[in-house]
Amino acid sequence: MDAFYAASVLGLILLLLWVATRRNEIFRIAIRGGRVTVVRGKVPPSFLGDLRDIVRHVQDGTVHAVKRDGEPALVISSTVDERTAQRLRNAFALYPNAKRL
Repeated sequence: MDAFYAASVLGLILLLLWVATRRNEIFRIAIRGGRVTVVRGKVPPSFLGDLRDIVRHVQDGTVHAVKRDGEPALVISSTVDERTAQRLRNAFALYPNAKRL
């Protein structure tokens, strides 16, 4: 019974952490074989067009925007090379609508 109680408490803590981190997420994009799919959230359309151009050569990865201290920031999976990741961050910073997400 004690093991069940401990597992339940741990599961509840993990669930709360998952919900808390997901609340800060603005959007999530999956990249598979160079194709872009919006998984959830609202992506500025012009940024989405630029993103499609930038990640054509990427085989697998994710890009999501989160709020950090009230400001949007991109989080890019480690499967995306650093040069491409920087191009994505630069493109995201160009859109004034990104500041208001």
